[in-house]
Amino acid sequence: MKTKKNVFFLLLLSLMLVLSACSGGNDSSGTTNNGGAGDDGEVEGQDGGELSFVVGADAPTLDPHGMNDTSTTNVTTQIFDRLTAYDPDGTVVPSLAESFEAIEDTVWEFKLRTDVKFHDGTDFTAEAVKMTLERILDPEFASPRAVVLNMITEVEVVDEHTVHIKTAEPFAPLPAHLAHNAGSIIAPSAIEEENSGGETVDENPVGTGPFVFENWNRGSEITLVKNENYWDGAPALDSIKFVVVPEQSTRVAMLETGEAQVTQIGASDVARVEGMSGSGIELVNVRGTRMDYLGFNMEKEPYNIKEVRQAISMAINKTDVVDGILDGQGVPAVGPLAPTVVGNYQDLEPLGYDVEAAKQLLADAGFEDGFETTLYVNSANAEREQIATLVQDQLGQIGITVNIEIIEWGAFLDATANGEHELFILGWTTVTGDADYGLYALFHSSTFGAPGNRSFYANDRVDELLDFARSETNQDERNEAYKEVSEILVDEAPMVYLQHPDFNYGTNGANGLFVDFSGTPYFHGVKLQ
Repeated sequence: MKTKKNVFFLLLLSLMLVLSACSGGNDSSGTTNNGGAGDDGEVEGQDGGELSFVVGADAPTLDPHGMNDTSTTNVTTQIFDRLTAYDPDGTVVPSLAESFEAIEDTVWEFKLRTDVKFHDGTDFTAEAVKMTLERILDPEFASPRAVVLNMITEVEVVDEHTVHIKTAEPFAPLPAHLAHNAGSIIAPSAIEEENSGGETVDENPVGTGPFVFENWNRGSEITLVKNENYWDGAPALDSIKFVVVPEQSTRVAMLETGEAQVTQIGASDVARVEGMSGSGIELVNVRGTRMDYLGFNMEKEPYNIKEVRQAISMAINKTDVVDGILDGQGVPAVGPLAPTVVGNYQDLEPLGYDVEAAKQLLADAGFEDGFETTLYVNSANAEREQIATLVQDQLGQIGITVNIEIIEWGAFLDATANGEHELFILGWTTVTGDADYGLYALFHSSTFGAPGNRSFYANDRVDELLDFARSETNQDERNEAYKEVSEILVDEAPMVYLQHPDFNYGTNGANGLFVDFSGTPYFHGVKLQ
């Protein structure tokens, strides 16, 4: 087996460049290989063929504004482009925009490419940008991803290929936020079709990306075909098939036999993949920006009591999670932000593992005999199921009986967004590399439910600090605000910050796969052997 280590050792330094590239008055121009296709040179392999990407769960939607989840992102990233994108080193670069710059404190100018067409043959213009961004920000549409771009107040068409995007306050990371999947530009024809009562964007996803939607057998597989007229060069692959296989062990076995060319590898299976024979098998490893957590529904008793949340946090040994379940593929979390996120503060005093102190906190809260609760976990994720079992065992030591309920991914997202849960295990990836995205959606009181705050946590001081940091352009001042936020969040424990896992992908007979720091794969530069 060949092992390819794509670890971002200098990711934090690289992400500082994200803010540098987005600072006011700094013009950024150039091209981007579809947001980091990962081409460091000529990729070896053949043109043509179908790549099988085996996944654990189907995408809930193919509307890039419709759901804020990984399965949706992994598919729609291939169909849609964005104004900006991330290069492999983490910097923000132009994509559908040829250049961008802040021309005023609250106004960004984007010069658009003139050689781009949507999959339906229509031209990409400034009007398409305006229609797309106004759609995601429309309160009636109620996109779960609106929080990514809700600092935008107006989109002005200057001419056919120039657009001005205005924000309520200065917002330095705007180009980084536009590189998020939420910034995917949708063909006006698809939006107009939806608005007229015809097919929805979910059914008719028309973008400018390297792959075109062909077919969706819901719950089973999605097929995309190459965009022959892609502005950044047609992909080598003829097609990609996203094949849903819920059992993680089966997905890994399919990789070994060659039935799958690509699959995401759970931490517990990394050693297995590394031990596979065959020259075509490789492992892509990325130290990313993700935080996995045990969440509380703070609108339900007893999770509205801080001492109960603190007790649970202190009863869980995070080292057991990282070393025992993830096999060292990650680091224990001291707070909500990964060390690779710009604005993170790692010198926090965490609620340490202390079973006896946890018992005392429960008793102080009136639960010296414990209580019974239910923990929601999404299916098709072996590591989360193992973490749930560990949580069940360790909370049993302080008298809490945990019943585990494993739920299909789409139903899990709906249930936790609607507040039906008590406890749940989930993750949050800071896909922009900036602390605003890592904290605002999870903890601001305006983002309850599907946008991210599934803990239903509200704190006026946290809201104030997050709002301030959004509009502040001085990074030192932003860092101080995020430091205070992190300290409050450790004390109030709206969730148990478990670990920051690595992203691992296995490939067999596929060269050129790029995975960014958010764990999103890009197939534009991939060739089959």
